[in-house]
Amino acid sequence: MLGDKEVLQQAIPQVLQKNLPSKEVLLDMKETHLTCTDRSSKLELFEHHYPEISCVGRYGQPDYTIFAFCVADSPETPHSTGFCCVALRASTIKECEEIVCRIATGFKHTEWFV
Repeated sequence: MLGDKEVLQQAIPQVLQKNLPSKEVLLDMKETHLTCTDRSSKLELFEHHYPEISCVGRYGQPDYTIFAFCVADSPETPHSTGFCCVALRASTIKECEEIVCRIATGFKHTEWFV
């Protein structure tokens, strides 16, 4: 899968069709990276630095609360496809929009670190 914004509208339904069990998570967006933690177990699910994120956007569904971003697969990933899509659901449309904007801003602020 390529990591540009055009893939999000295809990648999000692919992620949703996997019917993975839902988890309540905390998404902590820091200055240089974001961290996702399972709310109940406090286990860190992933951490990505903004320059690893190739695109971010909202899913064009009626409620507009699903957003996603593509990140480069790690070299240790077997059968690497290049990029993977992380899809999450926000509580509200406004929260979803704010998260997408903050990730985009984080990427913009850290692009010079690469």
